[in-house]
Amino acid sequence: MKAEDDFNGNAIYESLFERDRRLRTLVSNLPGVVYRCKNNRNWDMQFISDGCLKITGYTAEQFCNPKSGITWGEIIHPEDRENVWDTIQKANQNKEQFHVNYRILNIDKEIRWISETGIGIKKGNKKIQYVEGFIQDITAQMEAGNTLEIRKRALDATASGLIIADAKLNRFPIIYVNNAFEQITGYTSQEVMGLNCDFLQNDDRHQKEIETISKALRSGKSCHVVLRNYKKDGSMFWNELSITPVRNKVGELTHFIGTQNDITTKKNLELLHQAKSDLLEMVIKRRPLQETTKRIQQILEQQIPNANIALMIFNKQKNSLEKVTSPNLPKEFSEMLENVSVEPNSCSCAVSAYFKRKEIAENILEDPSWLKFRDPLVKSGMNSCWSYPMLDAEDKILGVLSVFHQHPGIPGKANEALIEELASLASVAIEQTNIREQLQDNIEQLALYSKGLEKEVAERTKDLKEAFKELEVSNFELIGQTKEAKAAEIRAETSEAMLMEIAKKFPKGVILLVDDNMCINFMEGTELRGLQEQVSRTENKKIDELKSFSDKRKTLLKKYVQRTLAGEHLSFETKYRNNIYGVNTTPLSVDNGNITHALLVLLNISKRKENERKIFENLKKERELSELKSRFITTASHEFRTPLSVILSSATLIEKLNMPGKEERRLVHLHRIRSNVQHLGVVLNDFLSLSKLEEGKTTAEFKKFDLVAFSRSVIEEIETHKKHGQVIIFEHNLPKTEVLLDSKLMHHILLNLLSNAVKYSPKNKQITLKIESEAQKISIWVIDEGIGIPESEQQHLFQRFFRAKNSLNISGTGLGLHIVKQYVELMNGELSFESKENVGSTFKMVFPQKHWKL
Repeated sequence: MKAEDDFNGNAIYESLFERDRRLRTLVSNLPGVVYRCKNNRNWDMQFISDGCLKITGYTAEQFCNPKSGITWGEIIHPEDRENVWDTIQKANQNKEQFHVNYRILNIDKEIRWISETGIGIKKGNKKIQYVEGFIQDITAQMEAGNTLEIRKRALDATASGLIIADAKLNRFPIIYVNNAFEQITGYTSQEVMGLNCDFLQNDDRHQKEIETISKALRSGKSCHVVLRNYKKDGSMFWNELSITPVRNKVGELTHFIGTQNDITTKKNLELLHQAKSDLLEMVIKRRPLQETTKRIQQILEQQIPNANIALMIFNKQKNSLEKVTSPNLPKEFSEMLENVSVEPNSCSCAVSAYFKRKEIAENILEDPSWLKFRDPLVKSGMNSCWSYPMLDAEDKILGVLSVFHQHPGIPGKANEALIEELASLASVAIEQTNIREQLQDNIEQLALYSKGLEKEVAERTKDLKEAFKELEVSNFELIGQTKEAKAAEIRAETSEAMLMEIAKKFPKGVILLVDDNMCINFMEGTELRGLQEQVSRTENKKIDELKSFSDKRKTLLKKYVQRTLAGEHLSFETKYRNNIYGVNTTPLSVDNGNITHALLVLLNISKRKENERKIFENLKKERELSELKSRFITTASHEFRTPLSVILSSATLIEKLNMPGKEERRLVHLHRIRSNVQHLGVVLNDFLSLSKLEEGKTTAEFKKFDLVAFSRSVIEEIETHKKHGQVIIFEHNLPKTEVLLDSKLMHHILLNLLSNAVKYSPKNKQITLKIESEAQKISIWVIDEGIGIPESEQQHLFQRFFRAKNSLNISGTGLGLHIVKQYVELMNGELSFESKENVGSTFKMVFPQKHWKL
C-alpha cells in the first residue's frame, strides 16, 4: 500500500512539473510580456516573463530584485504616470478588467509605446493588492497611425478637390473627400459618403464626357475630361476631372482617385474669345445684319449678368432710332424705345447718338431725361443705362448700342472695353449692310434705266423692225451681255472696295491673311504701319523676310499660323515695340472645305493693360492708407483713453479727500495725475514729431557737446522710471567724447531707446548704454534683456504704428522707433538692431567722423 502511495505521489509531482514546464514555455514564447506586480505606484514586480528584455532592455531578474533599483513605475514616461495609475485604480474600484496605452523609456532612454491589459487581484477580503496582466509593444502601430494622420492632413490641405471611391463595391461609392471638394461643391463629406459621383451631374446626363468616364471605370483605366457639374445650390460649374485607378500589390483594382478643379472662369474666357472670333468671321463673311446683332446681344448678356441689350439703328430721314434687336427686354419697355427722336434733351440713348459719345445713366429712375418713360421703366425692373454710339469710317452716326442693367451703377473697365469692342464690330456690320443695300439700289436703278432705254429703242426702230430684224436680235443679245458684264464688274469692284475700306480703318488694330506657304497675302489696319509698308512693297512677302522681326518672333508667328491652318482658333497676347496686342486667329477655307489661309486679327490693348496696372496700384495704395488710418485711430484711442481715465478717477478721489489728515493719499493721486499727464505729453510729442517729419519741417542743427556727460544726464532722467531691481550700466572707452550732432534729436533718441529698454524688460534685469569712439566713426549701443522682438515681425519694426504681438499689453504708440530711425538718418547716421524673443534686444547707432570729430 505504501509503495502504491509513493508511486501515485511521484506521478502527481511529475504531472505538475510537466504542466509548469509547458506553462513557462508558453509564456516565454508569447509575443509580449506576462506579469504579476504589487498594486503600488512603483508596480513592484513579483513575476515578469523574459519578453521584458526585448521591450525595455532590462532583464526579468532586474525587475524582480528590489536591490537592482529598477521598477516598472520608474520606466513609465513621466507625462503618462498619473494617467496609468488613475486608469488602473478606476478599473480596480469597479472590479473590471483594464486596458491602457502609454509610453515607457527603455534602457537607452528611447520612447516605446506599449498596450497593457490586466485585472486586479484580491487576497482574502482585503483591498486589491496585486495586478496581473499582459503587455505588448505597439510602437510600430502608433508610428504608422501618425503617418496616416499626416497623409490625411496633406490631402485636406491640397487646393484641388479629391475623391476616393471603393472600386470593389457596386456603383463605386465615395469613401473620402477632402476640404477642397467641400468648398468647390458646397456638399459636406457626411452628405456624399456612400454616394456615386454622378449626383454632381444633376439632370445634365447627356454629355459625351460622361460616357468617357463610364468606359474608364468599366475598364479600370485613367481618364481626363472637362464637363458640366452642379453645386449644392444648383449653380453650374466647369469641372476639370482626372480619374486614376489604384491597385494593390497583387495588381487587383481596389479604388479610384478623382482630382477635380473648378475652371469656370477659364472656360468662360475661352467661350468669350471663341464668341468674338465667330462674330468677326460673321462680319467678314457678310452674314445678315440681324444674325450679327443677335450674336452681339447674346455675347453681352452672357458676359454681363442682369443686363439686357438693345441695338438701335439711326434713321436719317426720320431723325430717330429704330430698334434692330432687344429680344429679352419687356415688351412695353421695348416698344417705348421704338422711333425715339435723336435730340439733345431726349433719353440718354438718343443723346448718345446726337453727340456721338457714350452716355452713362447710373440711375435712370432719377435721370430727368427718362422722366416721361418712368412707368414702363419701373415695370421693366431696369435701373441703369449705358449707351455707346456706333460710327462709320467718316465719323457719322450709324446707331446706338445700349446696355440696360437691373442695378444702378456704371460699367467696370472690363465690361466697358467689351461693349466698345462689340459696338465697333456692330458699326462695321451696319456700314457693310448699308453698302450692300446701296449697291442693290444702284443695280435696280441700272436695271430700270436699261428697261427704259430698251423701250425707247423699240419705239424708234418700230418702223425698221422688219428690215433690220436680224440686226435687232444681235444688238439685243449684245446689250444683254454688256449689261450683265457691267453689273458683275460693279459688284466685284464694290465688294473689293468695301472690304479694303473696312480693313484699312480697322480701329486700333490690323488684319493679316497668311497662306500655307507662310506668305502674307494681305495686311491692312490702323496699327503696325512699318510692317504694312514692307508687305505692300513686295507681293506675297514671306514671314521670314520681315526685317523688323527677330528670328524668335518669326518662329513663334509661323507656329501660330501652322496651328491655325490645322483648324485651331487661337487667342493670345504679344508685345511689340512697347505695345501689347491681343491676337485672334481663324482658319479660312475655300469652297471644297480645305483650309488654305489663316486670318489674324490684332488689337492694340496697351491702354487697357496700362489702366489695369494703374487700378491695381491705386487699390494697393488705398488699402495701405486705410490700414494706416485704422492703426492710427486704434493707437490714439487706446493711448489717450487709459491716462484720461486714470486722471479722471484720481481727480474725483482728490475731491473726496479734501479733509485734514488726507494729505498723503492726495499726494499719491496727484503723482498719478502728473505721471499720466507726462505720458500724454510723450504721446502728443510722438504725434507732433511724426507730423513735422512727414511735412519736412524737422532738420538737424549740429552743435558741439560732450556725448558722455550728455548720456549721463539722460540716464538720470530714466532712473525714476526703472522697475524694481533694474540696473543701467554706462560703458565708454574715453572719459570725454566731443561730438558735432543735434543735441535735441540725440536726447529724443537716447531717451526713447532707454525708455523702451526699461519698459520692455522685467524686474531685476540689466540695461547697458555703451559708447565707443574710433578713428572714422562713433558707435552707440543700447542693450537690454527684455521680451525681445519675434523674428517674423522684425521686418516691420520701423514702420509707423507698428506694435509687436508680444507687446500689445504694454502701453505705446508704435511711433517711437519710426521717429528714432528718421532722426538718426537726419544726422547721416545708421540704425540697426538684433533681437531674440525672450532673450533681449540690441540697438546700434553709427555716426560718421565728419559729423562728430572737430
